[in-house]
Amino acid sequence: MKLNLLAILACPACGGDLKFVELGAYPRHNEEVEEATLGCKLCALEYPVTGGVPRLRPPNPVARATAKTRDAFGWEWLRYPGSLPGDKETFLEETMLPPEGFSGKLVLDAGCGMGRYSAVALGLGAEVVAVDMSESLQRVAALAREQPKLHPVEADLLHPPFKKGAFDMAYSQGVLHHTADTRAAFTAVAALVKTGGLLSVWLYGRAGRFVDFSSNPLKPGRDWIARHRRLAWWIVLIRHVISDFVRVFTTRLPVSVVYALCHPLTWLGVIPGLKWFTYSVDPRYQVRLIENFDWISPPYQWHHTKEELTRWYADEGYSVVSVLPHGLVPKPGVLGRKNSK
Repeated sequence: MKLNLLAILACPACGGDLKFVELGAYPRHNEEVEEATLGCKLCALEYPVTGGVPRLRPPNPVARATAKTRDAFGWEWLRYPGSLPGDKETFLEETMLPPEGFSGKLVLDAGCGMGRYSAVALGLGAEVVAVDMSESLQRVAALAREQPKLHPVEADLLHPPFKKGAFDMAYSQGVLHHTADTRAAFTAVAALVKTGGLLSVWLYGRAGRFVDFSSNPLKPGRDWIARHRRLAWWIVLIRHVISDFVRVFTTRLPVSVVYALCHPLTWLGVIPGLKWFTYSVDPRYQVRLIENFDWISPPYQWHHTKEELTRWYADEGYSVVSVLPHGLVPKPGVLGRKNSK
């Protein structure tokens, strides 16, 4: 943890300012605080800093489903192959954030995993606060020791430990639907962006009403979906039913067993026709394996429509800048700008 991070931190329980109550040695500029204790000036709760990472989750007991979700993602991201060719292009496409807008900005990666997109934002010139609640932060912490503008933080996105309006930009790529309450997590993250700042979120989609599905924006080259939207809608509905049935069992199994079961599912990801009933069609086997695991292992997995997401933006005082085009399976994504009050 760098000392300058302290200026934007807040107690996740009460919102009070934090201070060091125990610090073995005062570090020089940009050196890491490896072990320390932070304390709230208001409620006096204390939070450890271990392995260079401030552990800022509220003290209330962790629900079993939350713990299982956290463990699943720790397992997943510690096995992900790391940054991949094309990460920058994927990141810019899916966030819809302008690449020239990162330089000199303070950016929140809300649900960073092992930090693949944090690395992209850093490369674009941003200072990045990378938040997750799983053991995957080990990989981010290792990178942070070499990157003075990277700050890993262990936190719960339902109770983010930051001052409101602290960030110029924030993004959350396929994460908020894995919390206990997507809407509440969105509200909490949206409050962290300053007036005039940008927020990009995408979520797992669902078919929803056909009238809404038929207006979903499509990526270029998806002409067959545009011509057969009713058929596409039925495929998405059936896929969702199958997914829900499979998850009745997989969310109750140990994560190591689920990971093993994902191998045959991953092989199906290259078979025309059948691949659309798996949960990844990435050409790389290891990526398909992890993405299938991502889908069937975590207990928390909610699905939403673009209509829901755009309404949330409006409710939190944002204007919609753009809506994410996608392929067959809906992927509601929105880039919004926070309005002045």
